[in-house]
Amino acid sequence: MAPAIAIDPRTNALLITIFGIEVVGVVLSALLGWLPLGCPVDGPRAASALIAACLTLAPAILAVKRSSGAFGAFISRRLISEDPLAKLRIRRKFSDQVWQLAIHLSMTLLEVYVLFYDNGGEPWLTDYMSLMTPVPWFQQNTKLSVHVLYCAQMAIWIVTCASHCFVEERHKDYVLMATHHVVTIALLWLSYVCNYVRIGTVVLLLHDSSDIVVDLLKAANYLKLEGPRRCFLVEITFILNFFTWGYTRLYLFGYYVVWKGGLYGPREICTAPGVAGMESFTAAAGSSYTRGHAPGASLGDGSFDWLANLRALPTHDNLPFYWTLNSLMAALLVMQVLWYLLFWRMLFRLMKSSANDVGKEEYEGDSDDGDHND
Repeated sequence: MAPAIAIDPRTNALLITIFGIEVVGVVLSALLGWLPLGCPVDGPRAASALIAACLTLAPAILAVKRSSGAFGAFISRRLISEDPLAKLRIRRKFSDQVWQLAIHLSMTLLEVYVLFYDNGGEPWLTDYMSLMTPVPWFQQNTKLSVHVLYCAQMAIWIVTCASHCFVEERHKDYVLMATHHVVTIALLWLSYVCNYVRIGTVVLLLHDSSDIVVDLLKAANYLKLEGPRRCFLVEITFILNFFTWGYTRLYLFGYYVVWKGGLYGPREICTAPGVAGMESFTAAAGSSYTRGHAPGASLGDGSFDWLANLRALPTHDNLPFYWTLNSLMAALLVMQVLWYLLFWRMLFRLMKSSANDVGKEEYEGDSDDGDHND
């Protein structure tokens, strides 16, 4: 049997404890009615919907895993001479990846519908100032699809984190992935209860859509679809993932979402003179207060000084949990950079070895030489 990945038990215990606290906190907050304006149900029903989603998702995942494992084994035996899924352990990893692919694909379609089609669509990256609105002081969010999306995503991340910690095979990036799950659950909860659902939906879309390529890459690697005999499928998806990850998770997420949409944009619009909640501050500051704009400037004309606004208003009720939310998004961005560095390392190793060997050494972290066939 292949040796297990060595995980620091204290680190693992800490992550599991934080995960448990988050789950209890999410359910309790729903029961207490900590929901955004426009939520179609009350607190107890929202908590019940979340619990029902989790309970429904668990057997659905099991069904996808079993069916994909059986189908993968059939393809492996009949169409691939080496039968790469002959070993039970590899087949389990393959089925784990297929259900991840099913989740990421279905959620991407739902997020595209919410952002671009439901009720005429929403401003996306073209309107960075409104990316972090509406907040509770501005307007209600009455789109049913938004609330369905958040309930489904929260259930997915809770079940996924539990599966990652207690069920699935462990890889080299176990701690990084578990941390990613914990941070994402916190971001989901915070963006929902504070009604930052527009930026939350954008973040979900960027990550779910790019994960589709990652899932295809890993599934192709488990099937050893590499080299000229397999049309270089592993190599092609690896290069494709290299560019899609960099574009969506580093460029779009880093620049447009974290910087422009998270740190910069909301301060320009939510703390403007005359905006609801700013009347008393504007009156006390006098006519000289311009929030970092040049005198007489208007929103979005490019004259906004973020640092001047930050000095005048480090915190404000119009931006609840502003620093917490942005700190979590920054932490998520750091994790994307760490994974991207892993891709660079794999690229250099790929020049010297096969794609499957590189995947084992850099990602799997163990050997299957001693694994048995099923």
